Amino acid sequence: MTQTHDDQLAVVLGQRQLIAVCCMFLVVMGLVSTLAYVCGRSITAAQMKAQEKPEPAPAIFVDPVRPATAEQAKAPGPMEAHAETLPARSTPVIVPQARPAAAAGLAATEAEPAQGEAYWQVGVVDRGIAAVFVEYLTKHGFRARTASAQSGNLRRVLVGPVADPADAENTKRNLDAGGFQSFMKRY
Repeated sequence: MTQTHDDQLAVVLGQRQLIAVCCMFLVVMGLVSTLAYVCGRSITAAQMKAQEKPEPAPAIFVDPVRPATAEQAKAPGPMEAHAETLPARSTPVIVPQARPAAAAGLAATEAEPAQGEAYWQVGVVDRGIAAVFVEYLTKHGFRARTASAQSGNLRRVLVGPVADPADAENTKRNLDAGGFQSFMKRY
């Protein structure tokens, strides 16, 4: 450091000092990056252990037409009054092979569902992707179709209709086995 004629200090770095400062900066940045990487990896591993897949909940088939009994009317929640759990089946389920979408005709898969029918909804996607999705599900034995969604160009991808609680449970089990997340949609 040198003093100028106005009593101000000026820092003068030579070539060696400048290189030393740059190297120290690179070493510090390397240490910070390494620590951030190690912390991120340890957090991710802990989260993966905490997020092990739980057993899927049984499907609930809701029949809004059937009146509630006096005992069910005293239930605290509005949906629990008509809800019933589906019975577990001990026999294996064999899904019949359905016709390909080209043979069945895509026009039939785009008609709106009838009033009172229940479906498993597996997604809301663009119209073109929905057609591919329906074709894939149909090839794998599901009765798949599309229906209109809130937005004009989006389509709901539906599997069904399900006729009774046993059919709903079988369809849900097969969708879960195929890796599809779904929920019940009633029209």
